Amino acid sequence: MNTNQIIRDNWDGSSYDELSKLTGLTVEAVRKRGSRMGLPPKKVNAQNGGKNHERDRFIKFLSKGKTERELASAFKDWQKRVNEEYKGKTLFRQRNEYNEPVYVLLDIENVDKLDIKPKAWTFHVGKNDEGKKQPYMMVQLPDFKGTVQLALLFDVHYGHSAHKRQKLLSYIQWIKDNPNVYAVIGGDLMENAIDDGRGMTYDQDKQPRTQFEDMVHLLAPIAHKILLAIPGNHEERTYKKTGFEVMEALASKLEIPYFSGPVILDVLANGYRWSSHIQHGYGNSQTKGGKMNAASKPKGFTGVIHFFISGHVHDRVCECETLIVQDPINCRLNYVDQWVVVAPSFLGWEETYAYRAGYKPPAKGGVSVEFNADGSYRAVQT
Repeated sequence: MNTNQIIRDNWDGSSYDELSKLTGLTVEAVRKRGSRMGLPPKKVNAQNGGKNHERDRFIKFLSKGKTERELASAFKDWQKRVNEEYKGKTLFRQRNEYNEPVYVLLDIENVDKLDIKPKAWTFHVGKNDEGKKQPYMMVQLPDFKGTVQLALLFDVHYGHSAHKRQKLLSYIQWIKDNPNVYAVIGGDLMENAIDDGRGMTYDQDKQPRTQFEDMVHLLAPIAHKILLAIPGNHEERTYKKTGFEVMEALASKLEIPYFSGPVILDVLANGYRWSSHIQHGYGNSQTKGGKMNAASKPKGFTGVIHFFISGHVHDRVCECETLIVQDPINCRLNYVDQWVVVAPSFLGWEETYAYRAGYKPPAKGGVSVEFNADGSYRAVQT
C-alpha cells in the first residue's frame, strides 16, 4: 500500500502524530500531503476520533498474532473487542507452542465469484437409449413480440495481437442491452497458441491462461444469454496435448451448456420451432464455393434444418436454398428455406498467419440469425 493510501485510509480517527508514525513522514509532511489530497485539516496535536481511534489501534495491534496476556495489557475491554465484527477482516483463533490462545486479525481474501444472472430460458439435452448425452439441445425461450436475434460468437481469437477488441465489446454490449438477443459460441474464442513447433505463440499478446481468465470475465455479464458453446481447432490444441478441454472449462465457469463438437439446436417460442446445425467448421478454401460446400456438408445427413451455421474460414456468407418436403397428411409438397451461414471473425489481417500465407483479408461486419414472432426466419448480414 502506498503512502497516500495509508494517509487516506487512516485520516479519520488518527492524529498527525499517529499518521507520522504510520507513514514514516514528518508531521509537517503529513499535513502538507493531506492538504494536497484534499483531506480536511486537523488540529495539531489533537486526538481525533475517540472510539474510532481505539478501534483502528486495535486492528493494527492484532495485525500480528497476540496472546490473551498481550491483549489484556493493551486493551482493558479486549474480550469485547475480539467478538466485534471488523469490515474486511477475519479474526483467526489458534494456540501457540505453549498452548496459549493466540488471536490475529487479517484481511479477508477476495474470492473471485462470478455474478451470473439467472437464465430466462430453459433447455433439455438429448440422450440415447443408454442414457448417454447426444449432440442435440432443445431450448424454450419466453414468448416474444417482433424478432429474436442469435449473435454468432465465432473465431474471436482473443489474445492474438490482431484481435478486434472493440468489435467484441460492441457485440457484448448489444447482447447485454437487448432482451431479444441471445448468442452461441462457435469455437476459436481464444487464440490459445501453445508451443506446437509452428511459432504461433509469437502472435499472441496474452498467455493462454490470461486469455481464459479474461474471457470468463468479459462474457460473465451475458453468460445467461449464451445458449451453448462448442470448441474450435484453437481450443483443441490444448486437448490434443493434455486431454483438457479449455472451452468446456470456460463453459462450466459461466454455466453455459457445452458440446464437444457439432450440435443440433432447436429453439422453441411462440409455438414455433427453429432448427440449426452448428459446427465450428473446417478446411482452408479461399473461394466462396469451397466455403459453401464445406458449410453445407451436414445437409447430406440431417433432416429438416433451417440454419447450417459454421465459422473457421473468417468469411461472411448468407445463402438461402429451398428444400422440398413431402406432406403426406395434406397430400402436398412444402418448401422449406434452408440458410447456409458462415460467421465472420474478430481478427484483423496484417501480421497474421493469413497475411503471411497470402490469404485475402477476413470479411468485415457480422451475421445474425433471426426468428420472428410469426414463425418466419432468416439470416442477415450486419
